[in-house]
Amino acid sequence: MTMGAAGLMCIAPSNGFWTVSASPQVNINVNIGQPPPVIVHERPTMVYLAEPAAYVAVGIPFDIFFISGRYYYVHGNDWFWGTGYNGPWVAIAYKSIPPGLQKYKIERLHEFREREYRVYKVEGPKFKGKHFEADEFREDHHDNGRGNNGRGNGKGNGNKH
Repeated sequence: MTMGAAGLMCIAPSNGFWTVSASPQVNINVNIGQPPPVIVHERPTMVYLAEPAAYVAVGIPFDIFFISGRYYYVHGNDWFWGTGYNGPWVAIAYKSIPPGLQKYKIERLHEFREREYRVYKVEGPKFKGKHFEADEFREDHHDNGRGNNGRGNGKGNGNKH
């Protein structure tokens, strides 16, 4: 019996020996998934907005912007990018969207869009602002930042059909 008690004493934890330092951890994985599909019957016209230095789709019920060869789509508070105005869309973090779009709340971007769209509608084919017809999907698409000023950019004549 002495042997058994001595054995138990040897494996019994001493004060501080079995102390484990644990810090609480929380891991959250949020998958926002794909946004609802962008369905438009005609290629939307993209007009240039000096602020935020981006093109925006006009005449459609979607918030789609174009900067440096990529389309950006905001749905609710979620941002996506794609190579065409109809996707496919890849979710991105807010900090990954271009700085010009980060600079303004979506309501302000709507104001800029509506102001330029009113001019576009009034002037029609005589619209002198930068604009182009959006691409559905092109892997080789890129923007040189100059726009077309209504003269076309290799994707049509710059006028809405």
